[in-house]
Amino acid sequence: MIRYPDLPEVWVHAPRMTPRLEAALDWTIGAVLGLSWHFESDREKHRAGETPWKFQYGGEPGAGYWVQPDGLLDGAEMRWTAPEPHPEADWLALIFWMGSRMEEWGPGARRDEHGRFDPTGSFSEQKGWLNRPVCEEWAFAWGERVMKEQWPAHLHRLRSEYSVRPTLDVDSAFAFKGKGWWRTSAALGRDLMMGDWKRALARAHTCLGKKADVYDTYAQTARWHDAHGAEPQWFFLLSRFGRYDKGLPPGSPPLADLMRSLEERNPGSVQWHPGYAAASDASRMQEECSAYTVIMGRPPKAARQHYLRMIPGQTRRQLISLGIQEDHTEGHAVRTGFRGGFSRSRKWYDLEEERLTDLILCPFAAMDATLCRYMKVPPEQASAHLAALADSVKEVGGTLRLLWHNESLAEQGEWHDWGGVYPNVLKAVH
Repeated sequence: MIRYPDLPEVWVHAPRMTPRLEAALDWTIGAVLGLSWHFESDREKHRAGETPWKFQYGGEPGAGYWVQPDGLLDGAEMRWTAPEPHPEADWLALIFWMGSRMEEWGPGARRDEHGRFDPTGSFSEQKGWLNRPVCEEWAFAWGERVMKEQWPAHLHRLRSEYSVRPTLDVDSAFAFKGKGWWRTSAALGRDLMMGDWKRALARAHTCLGKKADVYDTYAQTARWHDAHGAEPQWFFLLSRFGRYDKGLPPGSPPLADLMRSLEERNPGSVQWHPGYAAASDASRMQEECSAYTVIMGRPPKAARQHYLRMIPGQTRRQLISLGIQEDHTEGHAVRTGFRGGFSRSRKWYDLEEERLTDLILCPFAAMDATLCRYMKVPPEQASAHLAALADSVKEVGGTLRLLWHNESLAEQGEWHDWGGVYPNVLKAVH
């Protein structure tokens, strides 16, 4: 998060500070506007303060910009629809409702077979908010009223911050090699039984070192990133083999070698991809975190859930208990856009425990599988689709995060026509 220490603090006064108000202020003033803020409980001290930027939330109108609260930030009320935005709206309540993902905690929230929130027909989709970082737009509207004369110069600086951050999930580091004798033999036997001689031969030649693995796209990907000065993050699956977890075993030497080589190239870029079961199983999550630590010689700093599977509240508390500092799971499987209304990172608010945590949410705007499997975007149109998302992020000077997979660069199966999409996307959004 960028901060501007050369600018004055924003002084805030309210009859009382609540955890929800703290979160809304932290997201608005800190995460989006890059400013420091000070809560002054004494109304007269707030009035007498020398800072040019003052904000009063509720109570009798006094010094600076005043807003009449709509009540959402006062306690623990849950609403399944957002307050209506209008010029005199409680912008902080709007930002908190969207950024806390309150809609997803409701008893009637639609979920798919993996337990993921389904945004199809959601309030956010109906309002047309998904394809815009609306919380940052609302924060800008709030900032314009508080900062007044100084706003135009600061707005220009905020918008110039636009950046792109590619992230890649590695569900299966290699298609054939590194999976161990038992799994390789079983897979080869299956190929032969199915009469898939081409795949059987490719598997045998790869495991014998006569042919490069089709998923080994890492050197080419590095060249694409270097061409745009992009700093990637890699999230590696280290779970036990299962129906939804088909990656290499955590003890695979080729897997460890790959992770360490990518880390050596970009220090801090290799992070953790907790498996499908780990989202609801604390012991499995601990097991996988330990496997990562053994391989990398350090604990993971960041994580993104496999299948984007997240049990509201529970999964992120497990991540916090393991010392994870960043969660990169915020994004939808079936829609592109901004799940929480933010492109910038922000602290997670736990709606069950009603507290602002230190876990940083790093949202992504688009995933390759979303475009191909769910939205059925033709490969030749993917770049234009993401360029439109990039434009909405540029307008607020945010960070566009992309989620890709090493498999989708392999140009086989469902990804046959997608090999050239990723470099075109990087070019379009940069």
